[in-house]
This record gives sequence, structure tokens and C-alpha cells, in this order.
Amino acid sequence: MWETSARKATIAGAVLGAATFAVYMVGSNRSFGYDAAATFANFIGTSSIWDAFAVRSVIPTIPVTQVATNDQVLISLVSHVIFSLTGSRSEVVYRVIPALAAGGVVGISTTVLTRRFGLLAGVCAGLFIATNPLFVDNSRDLRGYSLAALGSVVGTLALDRRRFVPYAIVMGLAIAAQLFAVVVLACHVAWLLARREGFREFLPAGLVAVAIGVAANAAIYFEELTRHGLPPPFFNPTFPRDLILFLVGAPVLLPVGLWLATAGLGAWTQRRRLWLWTTVAVVAAVVAVLWLGLRPAFLYPRFFVFLVPGLAYLMAAAIKRWWVLAPVVVAGAVAAVVGQAPTYLQDPLALPQAAAAVEKIHASGQTACVVHSDEQVLSAYTSDFKVVTSADQLSGCDAVVVVSWGVDLALRDEAAREFPGLTTLPAYYPAVVLRR
Repeated sequence: MWETSARKATIAGAVLGAATFAVYMVGSNRSFGYDAAATFANFIGTSSIWDAFAVRSVIPTIPVTQVATNDQVLISLVSHVIFSLTGSRSEVVYRVIPALAAGGVVGISTTVLTRRFGLLAGVCAGLFIATNPLFVDNSRDLRGYSLAALGSVVGTLALDRRRFVPYAIVMGLAIAAQLFAVVVLACHVAWLLARREGFREFLPAGLVAVAIGVAANAAIYFEELTRHGLPPPFFNPTFPRDLILFLVGAPVLLPVGLWLATAGLGAWTQRRRLWLWTTVAVVAAVVAVLWLGLRPAFLYPRFFVFLVPGLAYLMAAAIKRWWVLAPVVVAGAVAAVVGQAPTYLQDPLALPQAAAAVEKIHASGQTACVVHSDEQVLSAYTSDFKVVTSADQLSGCDAVVVVSWGVDLALRDEAAREFPGLTTLPAYYPAVVLRR
């Protein structure tokens, strides 16, 4: 009986995980997003593998303190190895690992939850993860979020089975992939302390995991803290609400109601489980400290993407108790797919088109310029441009290319006045080429 159940669970997980990877790779030749392009330009497509640790400024006009916190070390390091071996600048190549990690999260979660709650519950939970917009969006680009989620899932399973050496390695790598994975380790600590069992055996593994994560991120935060690179604090009054909504399907509306209700019922079924309350307490405390205390200028729901598999657990538990919730979760998955479909294949930024325009201008013997800050993303595709930081430098330009929102707006507007000829390059956020 158990062998049949285990075999079915493994097959279900393998199929759903492989399907997730395959679907996530559809459209993988679209342009890098903003953070991914900055990551490639500053930490991957460079001459030294040590740049993966954000140890220096690669682009002369971009101080390392301006981009260091964008570095997610594990994905940068692995991708730099690929770049060093192949020289490839193909978006497809660098999206394989994040998509594989996402497929791993879906596959392992489906397998484990099927064994625990049954095939229907496990598959529905896997569909929730695979179609969740927050998870999808952050697993289809050159970022470390899916690696952190995979490490968190595997680390939690290793802890449950008291496999402390694998735990230390995978949780350390998860923190190296995305710093906020340390919250998962904190949840594990809280659970062990609350149950008053196993903490001493766990402690060396926990310390090793922290040491790996700290070593990976040390250069980044040394630069930021000693050179005051972090931007001024900013209070986002809606962050806790946004976090909850994005974890259960935002910005697509229908899944939010369907999935939130199911997760709530799942939490009710687990209300006597100690792990649920220790996890809620740790996450709430972290959110409160960040939101009300530290108030970092950059605080986004995606930093907590590792909670998505935890919500899948709650949904599986709810479906196990009330099977009629399975169509509710599936309906949410269908709505999420439909909601994401219009932009699924679209370039986030017009970086390849802008690079082609820059190189065409350069080849004609003219000077293409970009407004300061855009060079940190356009450099992922070309370096045949001049950077302007003030209005008086515009006189040396034959054309100005603007590819993102992250530039000096006053300088951009001045460029638009001096260069009234405008060509739009299509993308989700279109670029413009300005000419006299």
C-alpha cells in the first residue's frame, strides 16, 4: 500500500515539476528585467569571478554601493561560472537554473504533500505554487528567489528528518541565494525552542548555515554599511497587506479570494500544530521590525516568496479535510494563468532593441547617450554609449536612449526638449530613442 502511494506521489511530483520547468522556459528569450540586467552587467558578465560577490565597481559611473544589494550571490556565482566557460550572453542560458529550481520546488512539494494528504490535495497544492504570480514572476528571470525557495523546502524536510549536515549546506546556500531565507532558519529555531527538543543537536548545523550565508553576503553589506550606500528609510504603509495579497495571487484578483479562503481553512485544520504558530510569530515579528522599525527603502513581497510552499501545505491540509475545495484551488490556478498570459512572453524592458539602436548609431560614427543610471542595465547588452549626468553634456550627443524609469527625471525631460524626434521601442516598459 505504502509503496504504491509513494510511487504515485513521486510520479505526480516529477510530472508537475517537469511541466513547471518547461512552461517557465517558454519565452525565456525575452529581455532581462531591470534587476536581472543589472545583475548580469555588474556581477556576471565581467572579467573576474569575484565580481559575483559585489567586491568592486564594474561600471565606472555606477558605485558598487548603488547596486550591491541587487546581488543575489549564489545565482551570480553560478551564472558567472557559466559565463566564464561559455561567454554566452543569451537570456535563455541564464534562465535555466532559476526555472529548474522552481520546478524542483513544485515537484518536491507535490511529492511530499501527496504522501501526506493524498493525490488530489498534493497536486492542487503543486498547481497553486506553479501558477502563483509572485512565484512565477520571480522564477523566470536571472534572480535567486526560486533557489532560496528550493533550499528552504529541502532544508525544512532535512530538519524534519534530522539530517543536519544536508540541512547546514542547503540552508546556507538558500541564504546565499536570497538573504531573506534566514527567516526560514529563524522559524526552525523558534519551532525547536518551543517544542523543547532537538535544539542542541540542531545548533551546529544552524550556525554553519548562518556562516555560509554571512560569508556569501559579507562584501555586500560591508560596502553598504561602511560606505552608507543604503538609501534613506522609507515607510510603506500598505506593506503587510500587500505581502498577504501577493502571497495568494495578486495582482490577479480572482485567485486572491479563492486561495486566501482555502489557506485560511487549512490554517484552521492545523491550529493545534506548534509549527504553525511559531512560524506565524517569527514572520510577523520580522515584518514588524522591517515595516515599523528599520523601514528599508526597498521592501517587497517577493522577498518572502519562500512562504508560498508553506501556504501550499495549508491548502493541501484543507483539501484533505474538505475535498470540495480542490476545484476552488484549481479555479484559482486557471484564473492566475489567464491573468498572467497577456504579458508572459513580453519583453519587460526594451533592452535588446535599445542596444541595437545604440550600436547602429555608433556604427554610423555618431554618439549615442544614455541618462545616468540606465547604463547599469543597458550594459548587459552593449557598451557603445556615452553616459550623461548633467544637461550641459547633452550637447555632445547625437541621440539619447532612455530605457527605464530609474533615471534623473529632470535630465530626461531636458533631453526630450533638446531632442524632440522620438522613436518608441516596444516592451512592457517601452524605451525611447530621442534625436534632434
